[in-house]
Amino acid sequence: MLRRLTELQYANTIRIALGGYVTELSLPQFNDDVVKIGLGNDPNLLRISPRNIDSIYQSTLALAQASLDANDSVRECVAATDDQCFVSLARELGRVLWRRPLTAAEMTDLEARRSNVAQATGTRAEQATFILQALLMSPHTFYRRELGSLVESDLRLDDLELASALSYTLWNEPPDEELYALAEQQALSNSAELTRQAARMSRDPRFLDALTEFYIDYLKLGSLASVPKGPELGLTVSARASLLQSVRVGIRGALAKPGATVLAPFTSDVFHINDAIAGFFGTQRTSDTLVEMKLDTSQRFGVLSHPAFLAVHSSELGSGIVRRGVFTLEQLLCVHLGAPPAELTPSDDVPEGFDPERTTTREVLRIQHSSQAACSGCHRVIDPAGYGYENYDGAGRFRTVEKESLRIDASGALILSDETLSYSDSLDYLRALAASRALQGCVAEHLLTYALGDQADVHEGGFFVRELLAANGDIARLAELIVTSPSFSTRNVSREQ
Repeated sequence: MLRRLTELQYANTIRIALGGYVTELSLPQFNDDVVKIGLGNDPNLLRISPRNIDSIYQSTLALAQASLDANDSVRECVAATDDQCFVSLARELGRVLWRRPLTAAEMTDLEARRSNVAQATGTRAEQATFILQALLMSPHTFYRRELGSLVESDLRLDDLELASALSYTLWNEPPDEELYALAEQQALSNSAELTRQAARMSRDPRFLDALTEFYIDYLKLGSLASVPKGPELGLTVSARASLLQSVRVGIRGALAKPGATVLAPFTSDVFHINDAIAGFFGTQRTSDTLVEMKLDTSQRFGVLSHPAFLAVHSSELGSGIVRRGVFTLEQLLCVHLGAPPAELTPSDDVPEGFDPERTTTREVLRIQHSSQAACSGCHRVIDPAGYGYENYDGAGRFRTVEKESLRIDASGALILSDETLSYSDSLDYLRALAASRALQGCVAEHLLTYALGDQADVHEGGFFVRELLAANGDIARLAELIVTSPSFSTRNVSREQ
């Protein structure tokens, strides 16, 4: 099976191969599908297709041309007079871009095509550009190879494939020299060595960087830049950028604290605020740069109270009880909801004198939707999962009243299969969520799915969740459990087909 790199993994690969001159502007636009529920690194979402192939071609050409001056090895080869440097260039860059040595046949083919360019009066700069773009455009650059060897119904990854699995799972980038050396010795096939490498890599700052990206995807925080919002909420382009940076720094900071667990982002009382976003937190302006602040725990508790999360999961103008409730149930608590009935419209059967502008959002929802016979079954579950966020408006500002003077009721009881979360207000709700078995198990389940790029079977997934929770969500234990999961190093052929 071939799994395409995520945008971040691709960007890191290109920067490591070529150098620091690679910028976001020079990288292709993949335009991958964005899912509201689930994870964005699902291999079924990551494709090379007509929607991005032109961008990929133009980007790789621009990168190759920029390298003529910006990359020392390329520049020196263009200035030289012998052709051997082209061979060395292809071998060295190809090893990083393809995460393996090029075969003799691949080198022969690449050199033959480079020679054709030269014979067609191509300059040395054009020959170098050809080699670079050929390497950059290759599927071997965009896709992780997982061909391995077939043992009964299982496909076992070889050592080079395991090196890539380790590096892209734990660091979001190509293997380092230690992994390459171990792969060449065929040492990564040894489970003890695999575990040792997981321990080594989990102590590296790049592991927390990669883990932070899981939460950005899991909570759909990247959607903040594009989610439609009314201008009155004040979510300008710069405010959105600052909020996203704030929540990213906050998540990583929570994970970096001594003894932190995978639930740390949900319980942190530290937020990062600058002048552009102080108003969303209800604090005084402080600095142009992000400043770490402990906020009033009666208003903020964990990442689910961060304005970035609350703005993404709300309506264009309002708080979005249903939207927040559905996301909480499906994504945070792993409660599957069926599709809503088609063509639902607000009920006309409303009390005499009913005025939505003088009625709380919660009561409007009950009158116009939740009380309908076709809706009540689902809303009995969805609404209590959304009521608990009502102390926050559509931009994540804390509030106790809405529509100027209507007092907000953010209390409720969310009844789950084996526990009930009762709460009196939003902060009470967020604490109940963070302490719930449902959230803890769901986060663990999604961590494994994210690491594998696919959902594990019920037995493997169940073992992973139990072991991680038994370790109280310890982050070092997380890395070990990921790489020792059977599906990390093997692929069940019958499931892949």
